[in-house]
Amino acid sequence: MKLTVCAPDRTAIDRCPGSLILHEAQDGHLARIRLPGGRVRSPQLVALSQAAQLGNGLVELTSRANLQVRGLSAAAGPQLVDLLAPAGLLPSVGHDRVRNLMASPLGGRHPSARASTDALVEEIDRRLCAAPELAALSGRFLFAVDDGTGLALERRPDVALLARGAQSYTLAVGGQLTSRPLAPTQAAGAAVAAAEAFLAERRERGVGAWRIAELSGAAAAIAQRLGTRISGRLDTRAGCRLDPGTLRQSDGRVSVTALVPLGRLDAGDLMRLAQSVAEVRLGPERTLSVVDLPPPAADTARTELGRLGLVLERDSGWVGLTACAGRGRCPKARLDVSAAARTRAGTRQAAGPAEHWAACERRCGERAEQPVAIAGTEDGILVRVLAREQRVASVEDAVEVLGG
Repeated sequence: MKLTVCAPDRTAIDRCPGSLILHEAQDGHLARIRLPGGRVRSPQLVALSQAAQLGNGLVELTSRANLQVRGLSAAAGPQLVDLLAPAGLLPSVGHDRVRNLMASPLGGRHPSARASTDALVEEIDRRLCAAPELAALSGRFLFAVDDGTGLALERRPDVALLARGAQSYTLAVGGQLTSRPLAPTQAAGAAVAAAEAFLAERRERGVGAWRIAELSGAAAAIAQRLGTRISGRLDTRAGCRLDPGTLRQSDGRVSVTALVPLGRLDAGDLMRLAQSVAEVRLGPERTLSVVDLPPPAADTARTELGRLGLVLERDSGWVGLTACAGRGRCPKARLDVSAAARTRAGTRQAAGPAEHWAACERRCGERAEQPVAIAGTEDGILVRVLAREQRVASVEDAVEVLGG
């Protein structure tokens, strides 16, 4: 049976930004710096703070737990390399944009976790950078390592490893589970082999797909190349939540998680973080966590994070509220969504459904099946709550429609 492409063939160049290939925005050029597993150590925070000062000083947390530096000049690439490479943030120039590797933010420390995943994430990144052929992956291709909590799976990974226990993982490709269990020593090799199998499948079909899901039947074909088969569908819903605040880890120590409003920090924030913590871990909900604290140190960590204006209350209106770059940073923006989101945060209940504000019809940053979505349009502001839509004239009207 002939397999067909289920999305338009990707004949255009992948323009996903990196540290070397920058994206032009309204406020200058933008660099995206990959952080496998979302981990950033103190010396790296210093380098990132210095990188931010090459631009307008702003840094954004992305939904894949990476960082974006904004307001750069078009020629800033070489200066970025000089800052990032010595800090270990650019281990392979050729693989700069393909080190898209998400992990559960606490890396196995959550009470619901089934396995520690830090070493596995590091091994996948090493193997990825050591394989020259994998530099051909798209900057949108996504790996994920989940510790059993489901917190690494919401961004629909192309290749995922799911902890079933301390000594067992399941491989998923293109949103489909495979049948053969993997020992921890096999897991990293299987993930990289799956990406290699995708590239081989793509070459054989003579197409330019960026993601596994873009090729009809590709998950089954990749599984067959790996000597296994598809056994079911991957459930990408998180099994638990990582709320702002303090959490008792499974080993008795403590982690503190803070939400970064709109995912935006500045160079000074990064430098202050570098001076107060050894490492932070970024999460897909634009959070940062400090882990492995003795219980008496938790209050100090909360105080330091609070001084940066970060949210530590799980009932804050910022929980579940996101927005795109908006006016002043994107030439297509029709709304100042940053100001709108700040207004909305004061009226919104944290227990409400996830809500995203987009400045134009492109709806950048809006998730699939977004429960509440607001978008600026040529004819006003479109408010969608579940399946119901209403068009209003102003941000104030939209906030009133949404209620508490």
